Amino acid sequence: MNKAINGKEKEEEYLKDIYQYDEINVLVKGFFLLDNDIKKLYNSLKSIHNDINIVIVNANIVFGIEHIFGILKIINEEIKGKGERGIKNFDVEFLLRICNTNQISYAFQLLNDNKTNDFIFILFSKNLADIKKIYLNLKNYGEEDISNSLIQISESKKLNILKLFFNKDLNDLGNLSIIKDNLKFQNFLIERSAIVLK
Repeated sequence: MNKAINGKEKEEEYLKDIYQYDEINVLVKGFFLLDNDIKKLYNSLKSIHNDINIVIVNANIVFGIEHIFGILKIINEEIKGKGERGIKNFDVEFLLRICNTNQISYAFQLLNDNKTNDFIFILFSKNLADIKKIYLNLKNYGEEDISNSLIQISESKKLNILKLFFNKDLNDLGNLSIIKDNLKFQNFLIERSAIVLK
C-alpha cells in the first residue's frame, strides 16, 4: 500500500486520501452525513457510479486504515486464488468481512442502527477520474472529515467492537494482551474477517 500524494495537493484535496493497492485506486474518506439512510444513499450513488465499488460503514467499526487494507488483502487473495466461493459482489464481500458476519441482513442492520451520522466511505476503482466524480458527489450528502479522525484507532471504538461483535466488554476479558495492544487487536480483527465467510 503506497500513499499517492500529488503536487497539486491543494487543488486536488481528495488525492491525499487516495491509496494504491495493486492497480486499484482506493479512496478512504470519513463523512458526517446529513441523513444516515445508508441503503438509500448507496443505491443513489450506485445508480450514477455503477462501475465503482462503494463500501459505506459506520466509523465506529473501522479500527484504523490498516484494518481496511487487511480486509482488502484477504479479498484480493481470495480473487487471485479463485477460491471455491468466488467473489460475486466486492462491495458486499467487504461489508460482510468488516461487520464480522456472513449475513447480509445483519450487516445492513448494523448500518441502519448507527446512532450517529459518522461514516467511512471506501471507494475502489482503477480510474482515478471516476473516484474524483463520486467524491465530489459525496460532498452534497454531508460534511467531509478533513482531519480523518473517523478512521483513527480509539479506545471507544475498541469497546464498541467488543460489545457489538463479541458481546464482551473489557472487564470480561481481564488482562489479555490482545486487548491492551492496539496493533494486536487490529490484527485479531483482520484475522477474524479472514475466516468469517469460510
